Amino acid sequence: MINRIKRLGSIGLITIGLIVTGCSLAQGPAPISQAALASEINVFRSPTCGCCGLWIEHMRDAGFEVNDQITEDMAAIKEQYGVPENLKSCHTTVVDGYIVEGHIPAEDVAQLLTEKPDIAGIAVPGMPIGSPGMESGNYVEPYTVFSFEKDGLIATFAEHS
Repeated sequence: MINRIKRLGSIGLITIGLIVTGCSLAQGPAPISQAALASEINVFRSPTCGCCGLWIEHMRDAGFEVNDQITEDMAAIKEQYGVPENLKSCHTTVVDGYIVEGHIPAEDVAQLLTEKPDIAGIAVPGMPIGSPGMESGNYVEPYTVFSFEKDGLIATFAEHS
């Protein structure tokens, strides 16, 4: 009888642990800090780019205030803000003196704004499938968010898969 009670007690503890773990996993990504959300992001995009609009929705859903700036000359914007040729994507964002190029997750932008590293910005080159604004079902193409400096130094900022 005592062994049976111990076994039931163990099962109960395991069940409670699974419930707690499941609840914490179901909450999704960590909330974005109010300090990061206090900054208005200025997104420059082409009027015909649908994925840029979806990325803007992703950022708004995360709590960012977005200033959507439509332009016909994205090349001039990228040149003005010094986006490295090998890191270019479809839209360019400016926030708190940083350049945010492409389909970067809101959590990475929040990390940038919270940590305030001494870099020019972060970028996801191209348009990886599964990145914010480029969703395609459950498929996510592994991609890297790079940091870049004005002198051309590039490093890994975050990896996603």
